[in-house]
Amino acid sequence: MNEKGDKTRIIEQAERLVKAGRVEEAIAEYKKLLAGGAEDLSINNLIGDLYIQLGRISEAVQAFQSVGSFYEKKGYHSQALAVYRKVNKLAPDHVIAIVKMGDLYAAQGFAAEAKREYLKAEKILRQGKRLKELMFLYDKLIKLDRDNVSFRLSLAGLFEQEGLIEETVSQLNDAAELLLSQDDLREAEKVVEHARWLKADDGRTLTNLVEVLKRSGRSEEAIKVIEDALSRDETNIRFRSTLGTLHLDSGKLEKAEEIFSRIIAEEPSEARARIKLGKVYASQDKPEKAYAVVEPLIDSLLKKQKEDRAIGLLGIVLSAKQAYLPALEKLAAIYKSKNQKANQEVVCRVILEEARARNLAETMFVALADLMELCPRDESLAKEYWDLRRRLGFIDDRQEEEELLARAGREEDADILLAKADLYISQGLLRNARRILENLRHKFPDSARIEAKLESLEKLKPKIREEEIPLRVEKVQEIENKIEATPDLTKSFLSLLQEQEREEKRLTAADIFSDTEILPLPAEEAPGRKYYELSEKIVEELEMIRNVFSQQLRGDISILEKDLSDIVRDFRAQVRKKIDARDFEARYHLGLAFLEQGLLEEAVEEFLLASEDPGRTLECYTIISKAYRKKEDFEEAAKWLEECLKILGEGTDRFYALQYELASVYEEMGEEPKAMELYDRVRKWNAHYRDVSQKVKGPTQNCH
Repeated sequence: MNEKGDKTRIIEQAERLVKAGRVEEAIAEYKKLLAGGAEDLSINNLIGDLYIQLGRISEAVQAFQSVGSFYEKKGYHSQALAVYRKVNKLAPDHVIAIVKMGDLYAAQGFAAEAKREYLKAEKILRQGKRLKELMFLYDKLIKLDRDNVSFRLSLAGLFEQEGLIEETVSQLNDAAELLLSQDDLREAEKVVEHARWLKADDGRTLTNLVEVLKRSGRSEEAIKVIEDALSRDETNIRFRSTLGTLHLDSGKLEKAEEIFSRIIAEEPSEARARIKLGKVYASQDKPEKAYAVVEPLIDSLLKKQKEDRAIGLLGIVLSAKQAYLPALEKLAAIYKSKNQKANQEVVCRVILEEARARNLAETMFVALADLMELCPRDESLAKEYWDLRRRLGFIDDRQEEEELLARAGREEDADILLAKADLYISQGLLRNARRILENLRHKFPDSARIEAKLESLEKLKPKIREEEIPLRVEKVQEIENKIEATPDLTKSFLSLLQEQEREEKRLTAADIFSDTEILPLPAEEAPGRKYYELSEKIVEELEMIRNVFSQQLRGDISILEKDLSDIVRDFRAQVRKKIDARDFEARYHLGLAFLEQGLLEEAVEEFLLASEDPGRTLECYTIISKAYRKKEDFEEAAKWLEECLKILGEGTDRFYALQYELASVYEEMGEEPKAMELYDRVRKWNAHYRDVSQKVKGPTQNCH
């Protein structure tokens, strides 16, 4: 039997029946096609329209739902949304269609629209007392708006009605912590007390209650709450640690020391207790004891390349009245490894001053040697350095004089030529700049500055056309002639260099996160990338960053006592106040920073905002897919790649590159047929692209 012929015959018969007004029979004919397994969206659409003619709305809705579901699975959000809107017009109280519309808006980053649809569904469900569905819906609302206290309290109320005490207490504590972050202590206390009434011994509830009491200036009440809890469970480390913190904050250092010392004796790996005991010793002006307690944590963090947190722990030790040289030396070494020269200089000068006061010649010598590299033009440091070398018997007077003269001459030459290379770079004449830098490298093979400049030059690509080169060269020569005509050649070139550095200086997303414990790993910079100037909008954050070191010296290290999620939430709250949601450049860089740190949900939210900029949509969708892939949410990763392919025109190099990525996602999902189909398309485009020929065996067609 001819399947195609049968389908044509059925359609023709159904159409005749419709014209004859026999709609019921026409529907039965069309359903034969669906019963045969045909995935024909137009058939379901026809059936739905015919049911509308008959006034059988529920059956029409069912037919349209199957169409919407198909589009949704395929990731065709706009088409699915159109179908569910149609359903909503037919049946305004159809909750499933309303929720689906909310889901589709949320998937496309339209949070306000999604929230509007969810709240429509919430009203219908609440009127119908459909509690279980309401719970499911509030979970969606909370994911959409994590800082909304009322949503969490509403969900807690639903859990309580259903007798789900653990879930109720958890939601109440979430709400209380949000209220605490907003400094609404009165409401936070009400919520916590309700949670405590439901479950008196819940550790998180008691911790939040103690925090409310502390911040309300009721430390004695807080201590009583914890002591009561410990009378029921004296081995609870969390409660003991909280009690120790309360004593520390109240200035009862001996009691705090006793509690934290016992915890560490029982659990040497208890990091928070170590940090707190370090603070106790620093407050008692015993920096050597504070350093001994936190040093294992510092070493562990450095092995994990978490230098910023290690710096914070050193800040505990340095908050003591006495400066502790081993801690300062460790701090200087960290800044040196991170190439943070300004911070390293500050610490080295503190070490030098302390070593002078104690007449520690060897420590002075090491500090001066580091400072000579950091501040080669500081004459007073140079004099002290050479005087100390002579005192230690390293060199005679003649050697010192020759070394100083040779050093001054080399630095002047290098500065002039480096400035000249920068002048060429500013005009896009990279070949000329490279020639200057390579000659400098031969002359000064040990110069880190020259190597760094050459390394950065390799990442740049010429952006000027061939015919522009003579004009650019002429312009550079004019500038050189003007400078060489001045009496102080070195000063002129160096002022030019400084002016250029000021012009090129831009704030990166990483700067925003510096010293906040959410510092992203350094990303490879794309050639020619320009960074967006955010300083006017987040000046308070930058001011905080500049003062971090001095805060650490004063002992202000409260950031170490926050969880990363709290830090991120507080930071994002500040960002929301200072950066418009439509500031796409800023959102894009925040997304990159979150992504590098592994804060994937936060990264996705920022990229969804940035994707509203038409020029960034494709790039943002690609990165969102990568974020979901990192989370091993391969379905979402595939969905966003499919969105990218819709935007791109077929036949472009990037189109096939993304097809390859989508195929690899399907492969990880275990959907081999889909993966092989896409790999085959890529192979036909370019059989030499990556390892596609190994993925698919067969005749090739290279159209690249």
